[in-house]
Amino acid sequence: MKKNVLITGASGFIGSFIVEESIKKGYQTFAGIRKSSSKKYLTDSQINFLELDLNNDTSLDISLQNFAKQYGKLDFVIHTAGVTKSINKADFDTVNFDSTKKFVNALKRNNLVPEKFVFVSSLASYGPGIDAYPITIANQQQPLTEYGKSKLKAEQFFRLNEDFPSVTINPTAVYGPRDKDFFVLLKSISNHLEVYINNDRQLLSFVHVHDLVDAIFIAMESTALHQNLLVSDLSNYTSREFNNLVKKALNVKTISIIVPAAVAGFFAVISEVIGNIKGKTPLLNRERLKEFKAKNWSVACTQIEQLGYTPKYKLEEGIQHTIDWYKQQGWIK
Repeated sequence: MKKNVLITGASGFIGSFIVEESIKKGYQTFAGIRKSSSKKYLTDSQINFLELDLNNDTSLDISLQNFAKQYGKLDFVIHTAGVTKSINKADFDTVNFDSTKKFVNALKRNNLVPEKFVFVSSLASYGPGIDAYPITIANQQQPLTEYGKSKLKAEQFFRLNEDFPSVTINPTAVYGPRDKDFFVLLKSISNHLEVYINNDRQLLSFVHVHDLVDAIFIAMESTALHQNLLVSDLSNYTSREFNNLVKKALNVKTISIIVPAAVAGFFAVISEVIGNIKGKTPLLNRERLKEFKAKNWSVACTQIEQLGYTPKYKLEEGIQHTIDWYKQQGWIK
């Protein structure tokens, strides 16, 4: 019989690709979504939908009990549901920590503890690296942002639940088709402007969404338990190198501006005011500025490499692949 895999946050950028890969691998695939979730990238007829309200214990119990009656058990859960940006800082704790805790407790309460629960966290839970040394799992976790802190709280919850079979994935900056944040950065360069905060030598790391999905299934299908697995494309870059690769892929020239942190802070406040009026979270805000100002987001991924992970996309190829998709969709010309 096919093993059952439930992916929460299935309608999201990363979640939708996990659903596709799960089907390719022959799993009986369940897309965990909210009632209001878009199914734009969830069109395969083999997808089984499971409505989950992770904020409501009663509703969650009913959904899981109905699942158990029809399908018996959950073999694996990949938990990507969460929020990466919000006008209200309290949302990070509510969604990324409280809802995760409620979900795990509901699985226990309804006798649906899986063989393994893969929690998709973030490099943000570690915070930036020290000096120029890459971030490793040995680093003390000192997140800069409310987002990173909420992810760390969820990770600490799993560490306290040693009887619950979990593994945590900490991807660096994820990009690829369907991603709107990367698209915003790319649009700036396509408009012939590249902006740096403080300097152009910030150390960065990236992972293409397809490679992240591969890493998630490697972790899920391995014996790894109760540990963090950092994931990138196994290379590190400066912010200047990243922008040069984007310019090459777009075949454009730009004006380069280095903005002092104090000036960027002023614009972040203005962006937040405008965002609050419009009800949208701007790309540049005071929380994100903390990450933009940090000197080192390079990473070493020894543990996932030891499990057999080899990325297919280096940054240059990944950027080109993503831009080609944007062009096919009419996002850029």
